[in-house]
Amino acid sequence: MQLVTKEEPRRFAQIWPSEATGEWVVREGTLGRAGKVRETGLSPNSTPIEQLAAPYRAKGFIEVGEDGYDHVVIQFPTRNSAYDRRHIAHATEWVDAYLDERGLGYVDGYDRGKRANDGRIVVNIFARVKDGELGAVAAMAALRKGAADATRATIAYRTADADEWTLRYERSAGKLPGPFSL
Repeated sequence: MQLVTKEEPRRFAQIWPSEATGEWVVREGTLGRAGKVRETGLSPNSTPIEQLAAPYRAKGFIEVGEDGYDHVVIQFPTRNSAYDRRHIAHATEWVDAYLDERGLGYVDGYDRGKRANDGRIVVNIFARVKDGELGAVAAMAALRKGAADATRATIAYRTADADEWTLRYERSAGKLPGPFSL
C-alpha cells in the first residue's frame, strides 16, 4: 500500500509484507527522500493492512490512484543492441530502486525506437511517479549513482493532467541533436 499527503512537505508511507520474515514492513518519510524502514512484528494473517494504514489515514494520508501518477521519461541515444540491452537492464533497476525508496513510484517499462520528430533511434525508460519534478531528480540521482553516463540522458516529466512535457535534464554529451521528443 502506498500512501501520501497533499500538503507540503509531502510525506509518504509504504506498507508491505516482508518476503524474508512474513511480517508487515513500513517505510515512511518525506516524498523524494529515502524513507526509514521498520518491521512491525505483526503478521498479515493476524493484522489487516487497513489496521496499519489507519493511523496514517487519520493524519491525512491518502492512496493515489494510477490516474493521479505523473510520467517521467529518461531518453538515451542508442549505441548498439547489446549495449542498449545491458544499459536498459541496469538503468531500470537503479531508477526503480531509487523511486521506491523515496516513495515516488516505479519504472513502468522501456522501448527502443525512432523519435517522432526526426526518426533518430533512442532508448526510452518510462516511470510513473507521484511527483514529476521529484521523480526526474531521483532518476538522475540513480543514473549518477549507478554506472550509467548521466550526461547522455535527457529526462522529462509530464503531470497527470497535462499534455506537454517539461524538460528537467538535457543531455550534455552524445550524438543526438535536437529537442526532446518521444
